[in-house]
Amino acid sequence: MADPLFSVPPAGDKTFASFYAEVGRSLKDVHHELLNELARAITERGWIQPVDAIVARLEDSGGFSKDKVRAAIAELQNKRLLTLDDTSARFTGFLGAISFVPTPHRAHLATGVDVYTHGGMELLTVNSTLLKAVDVFTKCPVSGKEIRLRVDKEQIVDSNIAGISGFVAEWDGSAPLEQVAADSPLFASDDDLEQWEKANPHVRGLALPGDLLLWVGMQAAQQLGALRFKLIGHHD
Repeated sequence: MADPLFSVPPAGDKTFASFYAEVGRSLKDVHHELLNELARAITERGWIQPVDAIVARLEDSGGFSKDKVRAAIAELQNKRLLTLDDTSARFTGFLGAISFVPTPHRAHLATGVDVYTHGGMELLTVNSTLLKAVDVFTKCPVSGKEIRLRVDKEQIVDSNIAGISGFVAEWDGSAPLEQVAADSPLFASDDDLEQWEKANPHVRGLALPGDLLLWVGMQAAQQLGALRFKLIGHHD
């Protein structure tokens, strides 16, 4: 039976900051090298090699034994920073935010690479996490309208719809991060946001109408992305 995933006490809108700070303090060189390797792969190629290939690569280039790398992978799984498929042969998720499996929420890099997340609001963190300008694509869950944004230098600089809004679900420190992201959509209008809230009264969090999304929402996205980038370290 697998160990329970690393969790933190709920702290409202500061739960994520507490989580990433705690996780960051526990990481060692092998963890950072592994996360760095995956960050380079996803930004440069848009796809990740199988687990065995990554283990062998870090043994050759980083001087870490295969046993040490595999132990680090297991530890990062427990810390919610990596997810693997059912066979443990392939990586499927990264940093509790990025999906290596295509989802309806896509961030497109200038290099032609697509990066996916589990929710609309998470798309706004990709710029700060990877330090890359991104064009993001998602759909409003209420109206079904296509939403396209460009995020560069930690700001929304272009959009196909005026008045886009969002919702940031509150994390209790133990629920699956994928579900928190899925409960944090972008909307085509404030009316769509209001309708979604009425239909989802069980989801606690912060509603971000258009004006608040541009300021409060983007500030929160920047902070969350920066916390994740610290776990990666420098990469080109």
